Amino acid sequence: MTYNIVCIGEPLAEISRGATDLAVAFGGDTLNTAIYCARSIQDCDIAVHYVTAIGVDTLSDAALELMTSEGIHTNHISRDPHRQIGIYAIQNDENGERDFHYWRDNSAARTMFTTDTSPHLSAIEMADMVYLSGITLAILTQDARDSLWIALAALRASGLKVAFDSNYRSKLWDVTTTARREIARFWEITDIALPSYEDEADLFGDKSTLGIVSRIVAAGAQSGALKCGNAGPVLIPLSDDIEYFAKADSVVDTTGAGDSFNGAYLAAIAADKTQTVAAMEAHALAASVVAHQGAILPRVTAPKAIRMGSVIRLRPEHLEEYKRLHANVWPSVLSRLKVSNFTNYSIYLKKPEFLMFGYFEYTGSDFEADNAAIAADPITQEWWAVCGPMQDPFETRADGEWWAEMEEVFHLA
Repeated sequence: MTYNIVCIGEPLAEISRGATDLAVAFGGDTLNTAIYCARSIQDCDIAVHYVTAIGVDTLSDAALELMTSEGIHTNHISRDPHRQIGIYAIQNDENGERDFHYWRDNSAARTMFTTDTSPHLSAIEMADMVYLSGITLAILTQDARDSLWIALAALRASGLKVAFDSNYRSKLWDVTTTARREIARFWEITDIALPSYEDEADLFGDKSTLGIVSRIVAAGAQSGALKCGNAGPVLIPLSDDIEYFAKADSVVDTTGAGDSFNGAYLAAIAADKTQTVAAMEAHALAASVVAHQGAILPRVTAPKAIRMGSVIRLRPEHLEEYKRLHANVWPSVLSRLKVSNFTNYSIYLKKPEFLMFGYFEYTGSDFEADNAAIAADPITQEWWAVCGPMQDPFETRADGEWWAEMEEVFHLA
């Protein structure tokens, strides 16, 4: 049975100055999340839907075409002949910092959930998971927020999972007290919390990650992650085991980092992956996003994976400990591998010779740089310090190798 994820929000047309003229793209926090969620679904019966209202103008048509091209279901999007989608312009200062200017007062999305017969209310009734943000709330009327809250609260009793990112933007709210009240009460009906440290600290005055996580868990959240920028996420609720996540190798533009994290995280949870794996995959995607200009990575043909095999011996007396460690590899080690474009990594053991054969696929474009980033990672170095003495490398390995690389002599695609 198809698992349905419904994202609610406002698509925006982005106007920016190109080399010779103005360029138009599309974004918006929940739309970005929907796009990355749809891209992150792999071989799973999961459908991503977007719920909004748009106009009948050319920009609205183009936004709809974008969503369809990304595999997002659009049958719950209403169209208003008297309104259009919101618009924002990006202006870069002399230091390259981006400044945003918005025109969204006449946005069709502001009319969502304004009547009891709203088609947007019926859309969430078929959902297994609903995702929305503080920006979603900010553009709605108070009556619409009330209707949405009541509907979500009622559907949670029937099994609906609500995912929420406060995504606080002060300019969108008339007064801070309203923002604080509305976001706080939506935390009360949230199952999967995906806040950012800066947003929560700015709005609620928290002084620590512990304070934020404790407050959100007390409100009712069962799982999620607190996004803390390049330091990596903190799992919700807090656990005794501190997870470390690899920092991004390059930061060019942080726009869309949190949105991409949310999309990958929700896709992983919908696919029944663990919370730690979901956070690891989400952080790896966000690290890729911040290395490029703009919120949405261009769709490109995935690079051809390079298959690599290697071999080493295992010291027999360490067999059980080695297997125990690799049954629960440190998440930060896995995160570093993901960020460095290592995937489909397996290790096979042959007894009684105690030979271990490693196989992985590399999907990046600079193997030497990615491999060097792994070697420079402090947590990975700690992992190697633990596992290295359990291994017995071949004397015939090449200089600089620990595991001896093998030659591929056959492959069936």
